[in-house]
Amino acid sequence: MKRLIIALGLVLCAATFANAQGGGGRQMGTPAERAERSIARMESLKLTADQKAKLTEVFLAQGKSIDSLRAANSGGGFEGMREKIAPIQAATSKRVMAILNDEQKKSYQAMEAERRARMNN
Repeated sequence: MKRLIIALGLVLCAATFANAQGGGGRQMGTPAERAERSIARMESLKLTADQKAKLTEVFLAQGKSIDSLRAANSGGGFEGMREKIAPIQAATSKRVMAILNDEQKKSYQAMEAERRARMNN
């Protein structure tokens, strides 16, 4: 019985250490997965199939650009990355706005303002 308890303790410790080696932070996913999540967050805008296809291309391009920056900045800090990613996000937002109609633009801007408020808190 004593050996069983010790063995279970060792397995639990090994599992804990293995889980801690996950790299920290949340996993971002591939550019395609992130594009899908971005489109899913925009479902309230009642996008057409054509708009979804165009937006998927926009978000895929953004994801690939950001991934290439991350790969080039593997040892850099978060602040440096934020400065490099900001222009990409601004360009993406501009492209998204060009695809949406006037009513969708208002809703999208409200969603973005709410997202920024959540991130600042």
